[in-house]
Amino acid sequence: MNSGFQGVNSNLAALSNELRSSGKTQWPVIWSAIGVGVVILSGLGFMALQPIKDNTGRLEEAVIRISESTQASFAKVNDAMVTQKEMEWRTQRGAEDRKRADDALADLRTLTVTRNEWSERNHARDGEIAELGRRIDELRQEVGSVYGTRDVIVDLKREISTLRQRVFEIRPDGRAAAE
Repeated sequence: MNSGFQGVNSNLAALSNELRSSGKTQWPVIWSAIGVGVVILSGLGFMALQPIKDNTGRLEEAVIRISESTQASFAKVNDAMVTQKEMEWRTQRGAEDRKRADDALADLRTLTVTRNEWSERNHARDGEIAELGRRIDELRQEVGSVYGTRDVIVDLKREISTLRQRVFEIRPDGRAAAE
């Protein structure tokens, strides 16, 4: 590449010497020199811009890939994310649950009876039951002394005779029930 520039430099030096030696303006040479300069500058510009274009293309592809992966990450985060409204709802639900549990605990505390008080109640009930048993025994003795076994037998005989009389009255032919 260095030798190419040296060749261009020597050609420009020869062209410059030729222009000095002749007295008239060499327009074709000037236009050719301008054309050569434009071509050289265009080539240099292309060589300078081409790597930039290539790098820009690679960067665009990388940015596209990064944006796609970022969008996928955001989608995952959005799927797993809890909204503020849902958090408020969960907080309210937790507060309601805590209040319900506190109310239930307060109800239990007010409705429960201590062991001593419970024992006293049971002892009082046992006394009431014993009193009722004693009263039942007294009533049995009173009834037993007024209404004895003999009275039961007499009542049963009376009921049997009444039933026989009714059966006899019900039969139209007047025959006895034993027949």
